[in-house]
Amino acid sequence: MSAALHVVPGLDQNDGKPLREMTKLPSKRLTPEAIARTVWVIDTSGVVDMLVPPRGKGARGRTGMLRENVRLLLLGLSLCTRLGHETTIKGVFEVLTETLDRETQWELGVLRPCVTKSRTAHPKGAVPGVLVPALVANGKQRKRVFPNGVEEIGYDDLHNATRILRKGWDYGTGSAPGLDPHERERRRRCIGDVVHALIETTSIERTGSTWAIDATGQWAWERGRTRGKHVLDKAAAGKTHEEIDDMIVEGIATDEDGETAPADQTKKVSPAVRVAMSDAAWGYKTAKDGSKETGYGFHQHTIVRAPDPNVPSDSEPLLVGGLVLTPANADVVDASLELIDRIRAHHPVKLLLGDLLYSNLKADRWAQPLAARGVEQALRLRSDQHKVVDIQGAQMQHHWLHCPRAPMDQRPLPEDNATAERWEQIHDAADDFKRRWAFDRKESGLGASTTSKWICPARAGHVGCWARPETVQPAINQQLPLTTPPDDWRDRPACVGRTIDFTPDLRDPHHQRKIAQREYVGTRRWKKKTDRRTLVEGAFGILKNPSRQRLRRGQNRLPGLAMASLIAAVKVSVFNEEQLRMWHHETGRGPADHPLLQLDQPDYGFRNLTKEEADAIDRVQLRRLAGGSTEMTDDVAA
Repeated sequence: MSAALHVVPGLDQNDGKPLREMTKLPSKRLTPEAIARTVWVIDTSGVVDMLVPPRGKGARGRTGMLRENVRLLLLGLSLCTRLGHETTIKGVFEVLTETLDRETQWELGVLRPCVTKSRTAHPKGAVPGVLVPALVANGKQRKRVFPNGVEEIGYDDLHNATRILRKGWDYGTGSAPGLDPHERERRRRCIGDVVHALIETTSIERTGSTWAIDATGQWAWERGRTRGKHVLDKAAAGKTHEEIDDMIVEGIATDEDGETAPADQTKKVSPAVRVAMSDAAWGYKTAKDGSKETGYGFHQHTIVRAPDPNVPSDSEPLLVGGLVLTPANADVVDASLELIDRIRAHHPVKLLLGDLLYSNLKADRWAQPLAARGVEQALRLRSDQHKVVDIQGAQMQHHWLHCPRAPMDQRPLPEDNATAERWEQIHDAADDFKRRWAFDRKESGLGASTTSKWICPARAGHVGCWARPETVQPAINQQLPLTTPPDDWRDRPACVGRTIDFTPDLRDPHHQRKIAQREYVGTRRWKKKTDRRTLVEGAFGILKNPSRQRLRRGQNRLPGLAMASLIAAVKVSVFNEEQLRMWHHETGRGPADHPLLQLDQPDYGFRNLTKEEADAIDRVQLRRLAGGSTEMTDDVAA
């Protein structure tokens, strides 16, 4: 990693503008630097080549300008996100044709030498007093063609690009129902590669190995009687799916068995919503009151970077490491493990922070596959996961053994909404309880080997116990507690053995392997780890914010998982850039020469061009594309 940037607090030396103002993403208009970073991300990631591979030598057939238009589509999606606009075809078209200066439009290809032969104009598309004919269809302007041999990208160009992308990359059972299974899997993995490429391009090397994982739901608005009727009324009135407020973003929930979707997927959904969210399915969602409801839509599984527990919270930027979008009834484990494997190919993954969703996944499907990959968990637990069971005469709670005499009903446990002062009390009490009653763990059983090794508190020297007479006098000498064993202690392996080896049955929930953690629940070390799990929730909050990345209503009105994944990845790439820039310029850490980390120049505003000035720019650009000089002569400038 290159040398750190030296940051001077307060104002920088560039016109006295606050440093933070020089690093944040624009939200009012697009600066040249923001546009340049957008181009760099799209081109450096190579996603255009992935989606529209270059034609082989000697290939024949009409292609139009598909690669150019797909590139413009991706650039437009990113620019829409930066401005807080809806990432629809209409939004992309308006950003490309209305918010960019003319020279930038030429550089990006929004303006190009005219290749459209048709000059059909409709009276409804004419602009009185302006000699700019417009190609129209059904009374709507589709493309502007200027008299000087220049044309502007049209709405149809972008629409056709998305149509061809969908034709080549749709892989869901709803959007591509007759697809060969092998081709379906190939497409799914290729879209995953595109998503990963956009995210990796807006990331930097890791200094740690901790990650936080969570899932959120993208749900259709068909939840209650009132809102569902609203959707159906719009459909009945002839509205297209693009005109339906068709999505919200909220959490996902599980049932008692840990499933995230009902087995019965036959519940009806309105035709308009089914079209708008093809590939979607019914799943469980978290209601505002915390209860479980069913919703129709997708699950977005997301992993973000988290600083390691032993380093400052600002040691790394808050960056999304990966995401995958699935139907709401898809298996959480399969999607999450594949996502983790993608990240492990590029970055170390040793600790995974999860919430209640992941604490409910069965050990043989989640905890142990993670352990086989060298990944440990730090989990927040549900209130019904504090069960105490007997293991070889000892008491197990949270996969941690305790003395048979331990008053488990008095053990201090985490509390919801506890104050800082209350947490200090919980931590102190948890430390005392652990020291008095918990076994020492000598082998964790959290890796590839599932066997853990335990030593009772008396043999570990924390207390004296009359079941082990040799420990009593040393305990008295050190003023340690004394324990009276249960009457049947001779029949308990935990009381008579030197150590206890415990190999859990991964399919037996009573063995609690699915919630096993390295830290003792309730201690400061446990809370310090699990607290950083909220970083992923913070990322979701920013992504969902209507003034930021707008991962909510209107963010995707193109059906199918392929396009939904592509748009989500573009939004996350903008999020990563924003977080990376703010972190770098607030901490001075990171590669100072990285293209995404450079200060913006002062913004001195802009002015509108006259027709003559616009024509002069067009002549220079046409001559450049023809291989001539790009210098503006006096007569052209005049």
